Amino acid sequence: MQLCQHISSTLLCTILFTCLSVNAKPLPTNSSENAEFSIVEPGHPITFPFDHRLHPGFQSEWWYITANLQDEDNNQYGIQFTLFSSASLTGNTKQRIFFAHAALTTTDNFYHAERYARSDMGHAGVEYQPWQAYLDHWQFTGTEQQPLPGKLQVSEPAFAYQLKLSDSDYFLQGDQGFSPKNNDASLASYYYSAPFIEVSGNIHVEGKSIAVRGKAWLDREWSSNFIEIDKIGWDWLSLHLDQDTALMLYRVRSNREILLYGRIMHRDGRQTTIAPTDINWRAVASQRFSGKDYPIEWRLEIPSQQITLDIQPINNNQFLNTRVPYWEGAVITKGSHEAQGYLELFGER
Repeated sequence: MQLCQHISSTLLCTILFTCLSVNAKPLPTNSSENAEFSIVEPGHPITFPFDHRLHPGFQSEWWYITANLQDEDNNQYGIQFTLFSSASLTGNTKQRIFFAHAALTTTDNFYHAERYARSDMGHAGVEYQPWQAYLDHWQFTGTEQQPLPGKLQVSEPAFAYQLKLSDSDYFLQGDQGFSPKNNDASLASYYYSAPFIEVSGNIHVEGKSIAVRGKAWLDREWSSNFIEIDKIGWDWLSLHLDQDTALMLYRVRSNREILLYGRIMHRDGRQTTIAPTDINWRAVASQRFSGKDYPIEWRLEIPSQQITLDIQPINNNQFLNTRVPYWEGAVITKGSHEAQGYLELFGER
């Protein structure tokens, strides 16, 4: 990911944009200098269905889905779909592009692809009635003005999936959707999640069509922040602890400081922010990809929530060797909960 700020597939948006754009004008952090793009500020209400839409006043945002799937023989699979939108300034003109990543994990193989399109070419966008986010033939289609319930369709020569997504409540992250990414909140996004999505459908891989079911997670963020790529990194974890409880953690490293955030969400709408001092989240094993070590096995202890977990991937090689490379993949746990979820790793440590 690259020159902006963000988390969970996540900074990827602006990072990738700067790597792709020749004439992009760098943007400052939250300040009055950032007059051309809207500023993320606390106290701004997030409302639905309006905030399911693209926010053209902001520099970058994304729609991000992961799912842990099983077939009738209980074989494990994972899918990722992320649509990014980002804008730069060329003179006084905003130029917006879309790019997307899709991936499918089996216990033996990992498949991924990326696509790009300018917003003015008609190949990518976000529509509102009915709701749809798409890039070429990769499509996330909702119902009326809502993304959920919806359908997700991706097709590539090596893999494909067609999935039905149930409805889910939305949970505002941070302070009512204002999500700081550093200690003084000069880096921040608006952020909400839908962690209780039931999934069914088919995946296509290795010449076979496989019926699957499972659980999915939708994240949404948008912002206009900027930070240098060599000063940013993060770890992000989402887990379905059980049928009615979800956990999200992220740790952002920027400018020699670390911000750690944790949130427990319940299907009935309750949620609890976990104090950073109550989170012991440490790497126990790494694997090397493209000259960098990625910590793919973890130990997690949260005493206040009676959580003690050993986290490991269903396939060690879930490295996306994309234009801006990172590791993101399906994980399972042993310990206090037999959970499943997704882990994302990016940047320097």
